Amino acid sequence: MRVRQLAWSAFACAALGCGTKAPTTVGDATTADAFVPGIDAYEDSDGDGISDGTEGRYDPGGPRDTDGDGAPDAKDPDSDNDGVTDLDEGVADWDGDGVPNYVDPFNDGPPPAIQLVAISTTFNSPIGIDYHSPTNSVVMSVNYPSGAPSNLERIEANGDHQPFSTFGGLTDEVKIATVRPGNMGGFTPGELFVGNGVDGQIVRVSADGSTFQNPWVDLTGDNNGLMRGSLYVDRTGLYGGDLFVVTTTGQLWRITSAGAATKLADVTGVHLEGLFIVPNVPVRYGPLAGKILAGAEAQHLLYAFDATGAYQTYAVGVDIEDIEVVPAHENFFGVNFGSSRLLGATAEDFQPMVGDVLLTQEVVATGAVGLYRLQWDGTALSAQELTLKPDSATVAQWEHTTLAPAGIVEIPPIN
Repeated sequence: MRVRQLAWSAFACAALGCGTKAPTTVGDATTADAFVPGIDAYEDSDGDGISDGTEGRYDPGGPRDTDGDGAPDAKDPDSDNDGVTDLDEGVADWDGDGVPNYVDPFNDGPPPAIQLVAISTTFNSPIGIDYHSPTNSVVMSVNYPSGAPSNLERIEANGDHQPFSTFGGLTDEVKIATVRPGNMGGFTPGELFVGNGVDGQIVRVSADGSTFQNPWVDLTGDNNGLMRGSLYVDRTGLYGGDLFVVTTTGQLWRITSAGAATKLADVTGVHLEGLFIVPNVPVRYGPLAGKILAGAEAQHLLYAFDATGAYQTYAVGVDIEDIEVVPAHENFFGVNFGSSRLLGATAEDFQPMVGDVLLTQEVVATGAVGLYRLQWDGTALSAQELTLKPDSATVAQWEHTTLAPAGIVEIPPIN
């Protein structure tokens, strides 16, 4: 293998100009630790697409370790420990500060302009949306406010609608949460959870939509509120992959796959909505790291709860309807309730925001987008509104949003 690398080096250095001169000796062909200019520089020990030489393996002062975790960058899948892999960040400079993404934990440039596309397939009064991993498609709640003939539809890549479940008749806004792959709490990927319009009750729908338990959970006590706050299944593992719900009366509950429910908080009189659990990455998220986030639109606040239910509030200038953290390689889809249409944007447009918190505001000013990137700069949190590219579809009123590798008509799926 070493001899083959030597042959490649002679070609590469001649073609690409690497190194100042060829070595006079290279030692035994089985010697793997001796640095050979123009050979080892092309190795990629951690398989992140960035060469060991670029990642500072041979720096004069010793191998570079950007985050100080004891793993040199050349062998560290997340060199800056910002929660986004070097493979996903690469050597580009999204924020234009001269520091490559993979060693820059602060993505503090201006937010990107995005191209929103009006999905051509039509919908009947949609509200909720989430990703259905078994079919690589999205599931939506529709037919508001009658819920007839059913409340849930799955949308194929070609725009066709498929009934997801016979469950229907709900007359309130239906927010939904699905289980994604890798759940460690005992839920099955593709399972779906909704409220049923009765105080404190949650419905569990099977991954194929063929069966449902109504109710699956009936929260203890009175005046628990409705689930058109929000529902969310933990993806971080910090909370065991459990289901979380926030309600219209300000309660936060944690529910296991066995249906055991624990009330974590009761913020009396506050309609909480939008719900997301942030990865525990302090360098990127500051005081939000590892927290359960929920919006309070009427109070103009963001709530951040810990595992005990204790919370802090933040005024970030957004009346929050929904919350996401932007993953790599997933398209954006949002319910534009004001026009009963679904709007989409490609993963490419959102790439400069991978790992960032995305806030959605229901009421959108004319010509604005109503989507905000929430950032921690090491000192404070701030929200900046995204902008629209020319000829982008306009937003009337946001409801639920999601990011997913699925595609629908004008927005191609992620391969």
